[in-house]
Amino acid sequence: MATPLHLLLIEDFEDDALLVLRELRRSGYEVTHKRVETAEALANALDAGGPWDAIIADYALPRFDALAAFALVQQRGLDVPFLIVSGQIGEDTAVAAMRAGVHDFLLKDRLSRLGPAVARELREAALRAERRKMQEQLLLSDRLASLGLLAASVAHEINNPLASLMANLDFVLNPEEGSPAVTADQEQALRDCLLCSERIREIVRDIKIFSRPDEKQRGALDVHRVLDSSLRMAWNHIFHRARIVKDYGAISPVLGNEAPLGQVFLNLLVNAADAIPDGDSTTQEIRVVTRQDGNSHVRVEIHDTGRGIPPELRERIFEPFFTTKPVGVGTGLGLAICRRTLNEMGGEISVESELGRGTVFHLRLQTASGDTEKPARPAPGKVLKQRLLILDDETVVGRALQRLLQTHCEVLVLSHGRDALAQLSSGLRFDAILCDLMMPEMSGPRFYEELSRMLPEQAQRVIFMTGGAFTEQSRAFLANTGLPCIDKPIEFQRLRSLLAAMPPMDAGNGPTTQTA
Repeated sequence: MATPLHLLLIEDFEDDALLVLRELRRSGYEVTHKRVETAEALANALDAGGPWDAIIADYALPRFDALAAFALVQQRGLDVPFLIVSGQIGEDTAVAAMRAGVHDFLLKDRLSRLGPAVARELREAALRAERRKMQEQLLLSDRLASLGLLAASVAHEINNPLASLMANLDFVLNPEEGSPAVTADQEQALRDCLLCSERIREIVRDIKIFSRPDEKQRGALDVHRVLDSSLRMAWNHIFHRARIVKDYGAISPVLGNEAPLGQVFLNLLVNAADAIPDGDSTTQEIRVVTRQDGNSHVRVEIHDTGRGIPPELRERIFEPFFTTKPVGVGTGLGLAICRRTLNEMGGEISVESELGRGTVFHLRLQTASGDTEKPARPAPGKVLKQRLLILDDETVVGRALQRLLQTHCEVLVLSHGRDALAQLSSGLRFDAILCDLMMPEMSGPRFYEELSRMLPEQAQRVIFMTGGAFTEQSRAFLANTGLPCIDKPIEFQRLRSLLAAMPPMDAGNGPTTQTA
């Protein structure tokens, strides 16, 4: 079977052109070609007539030569096999051409080499294209990793002051009996501040989801929570194109990892929006459906009312680097990564589409075995433990937590791990130790290791806090120790549950309420 070849032929003599074409056909190519003779015609063919599989040029033409033609190809950044065919060419000229980057040169009286030379250069061009694609994928991964690191750092810097802000708002809005009351207007202003703070917390949480590295650990996930985060992230891309309809059913938790699953949902939602032209968003729709699919799977569907996908492209859309978007808009990696991610999670993805009517992506996810972990709730009327150490280099966070907890606890707030170890070595004991995970002088894991050597029983009472700046080492540390870790801004119901779940401690010396 003949191999198709889309050829650009730079030749001023018709007879010589016919010789080249005849030799290529004898070598097994089904050639479609365009012949040009001038620089202007070549430029037009390069800009409007491609993509070309190969370019064959006569060395000398009346108005320009093959090296000038090759320069035009290079200016456009095209990596196309470029071969020179000449009636006669000197050794110096041939060497100069090869040094310029021309792939091969041949004499017209030895055209039997042409077919093998074209085959070789086509293979080389395919290998170079594959290497470029791999490099682009690596660069994209590096950029995403750098962006994720930046996003995680920003989230951490936001979460620490936000934790203090929300704790102080909770303290003022839920005063203890006998505390001065605020006016109705002041209370409304504070509650508005709390609502805004909660919105910021959700935004930062979404950023944290999409900035985490690709973890291999999997656990039970709430699909609706991950979908909601993805919808918030995609909102600015969607709202001027379509309305969002959530059709959530009662479903089981699924087995997976939050970050990659969120990226899958986000990619599909952005693609759905891109398939819908700008216009009246009230007439277009993106519908997100979740349903239980037997005992072992959950089904997620993302519908759009966009332009649809032609039948011949429906499987190709999952191929790496294949994209229907304009050059510079899509990388062609999104759906390929979605399929790979879901396969690694034991899931599946498929597509249905009708031109002019829209597209549906079907996702099938494995359910998690067993019940999802639920935080223990304190028994009614149960008071919190009485002795608490808060260790955080952000003193405003420590003071805010102290205000919330000091009614039921004697609280000691410290900002340096060495000071905390000194207090413990002096004989103070605590029912619970709230410790920030990432601190500059002594990190939370380092503090825990020192405490484990010194007072193992106290080390088992540590509850870690984090603003979101995880490292691989800290993730591994938490997995190995099994100690609880709560995110900032802190959900106070969960904190109180963790404190209430601590086993009672033998009587001993307790700290006085103070801040260091």
